[in-house]
Amino acid sequence: MTPIFKGTAAMLVGISILSVDALLIRLIEASGWTLLFWRGLLSALIISTFLIVTKPSQTIAALRKPSKSLLVGSFAFSISTVCFVLSIDHTQVASTLIIINISPLISALLAFLLLKEQVDIRTIIAIIAAMIGVGFVFYGKAMPTASYGNLMALITAFMLATYFVILRKSKSANAPLYLVLGGICTAMISLIAGAEPLSLTQQEWKYTLLLCCVVVPVSFVLISVGPKYLPAAHANLFMLLEAILGPLFVWAVLGEVPSDNVLLGGGIVLLTLVLFTLSAAKKHRVLNKKTSSG
Repeated sequence: MTPIFKGTAAMLVGISILSVDALLIRLIEASGWTLLFWRGLLSALIISTFLIVTKPSQTIAALRKPSKSLLVGSFAFSISTVCFVLSIDHTQVASTLIIINISPLISALLAFLLLKEQVDIRTIIAIIAAMIGVGFVFYGKAMPTASYGNLMALITAFMLATYFVILRKSKSANAPLYLVLGGICTAMISLIAGAEPLSLTQQEWKYTLLLCCVVVPVSFVLISVGPKYLPAAHANLFMLLEAILGPLFVWAVLGEVPSDNVLLGGGIVLLTLVLFTLSAAKKHRVLNKKTSSG
């Protein structure tokens, strides 16, 4: 298989699996804090076991003396996980996934502020257009708690952007450990907030184990493989599939139809991100040609 085929296959399968995430959260009727406890703990156990088996000395050394980047990045990832689940519980799935997908644009803005990376006019226009789309999503209050849920989605986007900027700054050193420490942090926050880990019904246990032991770890492993074979702009384009597939799964099983404003705002955001990503990919190809010819 060619590198492009490997990366494409990994991203398609990974995003398809991850798109079931929102549906499973909706099917689990236990409190969000109880779900978050098991999501954090089980994901951390699975990933840490894999790391200890494959890279024992490197993993133990990093855990004994964690860097500042590892601690801050793990906390940001934990907060993004908490806010994501709370958002799914309080607003339409389409609203959550649309708002979260502006994370790459927020990353560009944070990279400019924190890492002094340049932001071109294309990125500025994309950020403005995306925020207009998000404004329509906030305006379309299809559920009584939609404002709170949309706010949680926006915080999720900011925390994910912070997490990715920290990963970029640390050159993705010990990247899986961010998920391990983030999972442990999520479990601790959930317990403090009132999680009841043993309150799940038999059916909820099935959905929880499927979500925490299969969907989350497998999807993130596959998604992490994609960028190794694909340009970053191409990999980001695949991430948009979750904003399309996630609501489709919820609609097919639970009959949840996004409101008109959510569809309008989502269309603006997705179109902006597609054009932005394609433009970035074109710029990447041009730079590569100039480098190779030079």
